[in-house]
Amino acid sequence: MIFKLIDKTYYEKVAPLSLKLAELHASQRPDLFQKTEIMSKKEFNKRIKVKGFLGIAACENDTVCAYCFCRVKHFKSKMYPDTASLWIDEIFVKEEYRRNGVGTALFEEIKRIAKEKNCSIIEFDVWEQNDSAQKFYAALGCKTQRILKEYKLS
Repeated sequence: MIFKLIDKTYYEKVAPLSLKLAELHASQRPDLFQKTEIMSKKEFNKRIKVKGFLGIAACENDTVCAYCFCRVKHFKSKMYPDTASLWIDEIFVKEEYRRNGVGTALFEEIKRIAKEKNCSIIEFDVWEQNDSAQKFYAALGCKTQRILKEYKLS
């Protein structure tokens, strides 16, 4: 497995995977996510140019097997120490590469990059309905940091 930083040349390989993730979210939470279309090249390029953005592709030969979009978040206030976290916006492993160590290898690369960027923690959200992701992160040793609650008004 080779890890590469995502740049604009990865659009054709990563955008369809991002769409699969969006479709998963829409199927699990149709009240929050709409069925969508593949992101445009313009949207993709805008996203990868955001300050602090990191895109990581897990590649086997010429195939992107998995990807992660993440960013470094700095905390500077009286309430928090001067620290940083690596926030995962999206992480996705192609179906045919699941349960083969690809996700674990990608997470190890994310950990390496977080340490390189002087982050003290890696943070991310996982939807309660996403049982396979919940089990995957538990197997990696990830712990629940906080619980986000919702109250539907309608």
